[in-house]
Amino acid sequence: MKKYQLDWADILYLAALTAIGLAIRVILRVVTTMDWEMYWDPWISDLKEMGFSYLATDRYDYAPSFVYILWVISKLPINPMTAYKSIHIVLDFAAAGVMGRMAAEVTGSKSKGICAYGVMLLVPTIWADSALWAQCDIIFMLFVLLCFYCLFREKPGTAMFFYGMAFAFKLQSLFIFPFLVILWVNKKIKIQHFLWIPGLYFLSIIPAWIAGRPLIELINIYMAQGAQDVWSLSIKWANIYQIIGNKYFLLEYAEAGTWLILGILMCIMFAMAQKRYRITNEFTVQTALFFAILTPYILPHMHERYGCLADILAILYAVMNRKRFYIPIVQILISFNCYMAYLSHLGAKEPAIYYGVWALAELGLLVIVGLDIWNFMTDKENQLPIPEAVMGNGGSRGANGGKERKRQHG
Repeated sequence: MKKYQLDWADILYLAALTAIGLAIRVILRVVTTMDWEMYWDPWISDLKEMGFSYLATDRYDYAPSFVYILWVISKLPINPMTAYKSIHIVLDFAAAGVMGRMAAEVTGSKSKGICAYGVMLLVPTIWADSALWAQCDIIFMLFVLLCFYCLFREKPGTAMFFYGMAFAFKLQSLFIFPFLVILWVNKKIKIQHFLWIPGLYFLSIIPAWIAGRPLIELINIYMAQGAQDVWSLSIKWANIYQIIGNKYFLLEYAEAGTWLILGILMCIMFAMAQKRYRITNEFTVQTALFFAILTPYILPHMHERYGCLADILAILYAVMNRKRFYIPIVQILISFNCYMAYLSHLGAKEPAIYYGVWALAELGLLVIVGLDIWNFMTDKENQLPIPEAVMGNGGSRGANGGKERKRQHG
């Protein structure tokens, strides 16, 4: 661990990055957005008035795990928005710390770890989400980063615990679920580890269930949440619907698009399962990033924030493969443009650069990362022999049958 020890210059640099990241967030903390006025503030007010019994109502459509945090905030003797944003700002720094530590250990470079920490603090989609917008995406993203950290340390059970925690807060964690299936096929994760996902979600809804909300409503809360924003095929996210048109065939394309992405994901997972190859840390991040871009690119009704998971994975990928330094730059530009389309209250107006242009750029990133995965899988140095059990006995029987026929013919 000596190579990760910090000298005074490192400490001063980290302190400067921390101070800059904090200054940005302190400046933005006073901004009041529509989401705060329409959702979090009224929910906290109701929690103050009704207490824990509020959890029995259907006034909230977020995961109960998040509402428990609002309940705690309602008990604090400080301004609710200050408390809310302070909690998420602290989580920003926690995520930056995990990113920095992970980058240092994976690359073996203390300098890359420090840079990764700084980048996480300065990325606009991170501070805009928590300090400006008062959104809560940093919670599930922190758990996703902890999942990767444990995967890199070959602790799959703990990794899946953290992934289950991410799912208990945000449905968007499922964007990268297919990459976990790939790890399972390659025996890096055990099937029982997946039980953390439903198990932790069920545990998270028990307090709300005890409070009085029907169990079926709590189980279906993500489905109910997704059924609300159906007025556009793309809610300001740069995906395929910004190219083909997001206001036509709303019902038809919404249903077809959902089945289409499921079919695409099944085909990709099946194709990747046909080969055996080394599972490196870089390949793990590649695959997760690919699915983090692909899934919201095809799924309908995607919000402007739904590229945030790809943002942080792109940073990690660039740290591990500096030839792809431009991927996080482009990805974050796309995300932040979509953020600002909402935060600037553009409404029906288009941003300075049309969504379709960003959607084509996102498609380009998807192709680049997909080709990186393909090149890795087809590289002979990375390929492993396929076990006979996977190949099946048919080939053996065919070979033996051929010998028998030769003997009979002779």
